[in-house]
Amino acid sequence: MTTPAALDFRRLPVEPDEGLPQAFGCLIGATAYEFGLYASLDPPGADPPETLYDLAAPAPSATPAAPSGYLVLRVVRQGPHGPRTVLLRKLVAEPELVHHAGELAIRLVTAKVARGNLNGRGHFGTEIVIGVAQRWA
Repeated sequence: MTTPAALDFRRLPVEPDEGLPQAFGCLIGATAYEFGLYASLDPPGADPPETLYDLAAPAPSATPAAPSGYLVLRVVRQGPHGPRTVLLRKLVAEPELVHHAGELAIRLVTAKVARGNLNGRGHFGTEIVIGVAQRWA
């Protein structure tokens, strides 16, 4: 089994100012993939657009707490027989947690979503870092 440290993770081209949900294509190795990303959270209506929600897993404490929401990633691999979904999963922002999607390894490093980028475009401070690596060529 390949360890996360042995993989060459590259940053996916998520555009925070485009808002969520968003979709984009990316060539990884010789294979084309389509990525779809959305946030599932229920922010209070009175929060200003610059309010950031950190979707990272909370630190261990005496009282367990859940993050305020999560990101969902869909990965579709383009192939000779048409597109095939290889991942549809809720992601957790823990850099050592690696999700496997066929020949890809994926990890969510940072997930800070601004209220203004939920179904909206603009520069509100959203920061999303997702790494992707080939598990094998």
